[in-house]
Amino acid sequence: MKLKRTVTIVAIAPLFLALFASPVSANQVTNLGKCDRRGEVAVANGIEYKCSISGASLKWKKTGNKVASTSTTSSSSTSAYKNVSGKISIDGSSTVAPLTGVAAEAFQKISQTQITVGISGTGGGFSRFCKGETDISNASRPIKSSEAAECAKNGIKYTEMIVANDALTVVINPKNDWAACLTTGELKKIWDAGSKVTRWNQVRSSFPNSKLVLYGAGTDSGTFDYFTEAINGKAQQSRKDFNPTEDDNVTVNGVRRSSGAMGYYGLSYYLENTDINKAVKIDSGKGCVEPSAENVINGTYKPLGRPLFIYVKHASVKSNAAMLPFLTYYKENLQTLAKKAQFVQLSTSQIATLNSELEILKKLV
Repeated sequence: MKLKRTVTIVAIAPLFLALFASPVSANQVTNLGKCDRRGEVAVANGIEYKCSISGASLKWKKTGNKVASTSTTSSSSTSAYKNVSGKISIDGSSTVAPLTGVAAEAFQKISQTQITVGISGTGGGFSRFCKGETDISNASRPIKSSEAAECAKNGIKYTEMIVANDALTVVINPKNDWAACLTTGELKKIWDAGSKVTRWNQVRSSFPNSKLVLYGAGTDSGTFDYFTEAINGKAQQSRKDFNPTEDDNVTVNGVRRSSGAMGYYGLSYYLENTDINKAVKIDSGKGCVEPSAENVINGTYKPLGRPLFIYVKHASVKSNAAMLPFLTYYKENLQTLAKKAQFVQLSTSQIATLNSELEILKKLV
């Protein structure tokens, strides 16, 4: 028996679109071998399968649940988009890709639009965007001054839009019972460029003499930029002897396998893996604070609470009839999608700003 993936979006990394899969959505994949995201659910012949850890990798495993395959697409607000057509090119952050990707997939199902979603990383996405190669750029950090200058040089005007919030989460092995809370100073001591910390008792003398194994975001990632700037004081200022990866599953599994491991990634990944990774509370000077949606919104989770962005090219809004309908659909469904994906939803003021930005884009047409 084979499972078929029914994702219609043309995506460089369709694995991210599965983030929002539920049993009733009949999300499907091509085989019963390796899968891409823990917790992803698929259905074949009415039987549910779940992406689960098997050894050092992820594989499909039968849950045994019988599921009726039905569509989750609501028809109440889709008729306005049925005649929308065109092509939209999106690239950038792998952190933001699940959110933009599922909106793109859903929009394709109710329109005649073709949307590609790439994951070249925030920096790679801006490189393409500022060359005029893409219409929208996903970003897990604000655009840098050098990137903005490149866009300006090439005549690329854009609008920055915050679409969700995130809490970069520092994680340790569940067997680690000593590092429940770390100060930002201790994190800097561990992660800063030139750090010689290789054992936990070098972080704090009361910690055990256990080997410290580090996992983190790849160096082209916006997550890497944000973490290093927030903790070490400068973007990309980091020790080099850690395990860098663009795939957060590698960090999840690395931390799971080693009692002395530490890593970091976005909150949504942690909430999927609370049984095999443990979050570290962060003390930035006012006591230990856990990563959570509430603490990001109330501003107490510092300095690792962050907004997530999309950047929209003005010329594309003017020339591509599919852009505004897609952005409108994205905005209208954003809070539901963010909640389901376990991103931190927008605050009231952020929603008001997003609405204003969309109205400004509408005036370009």
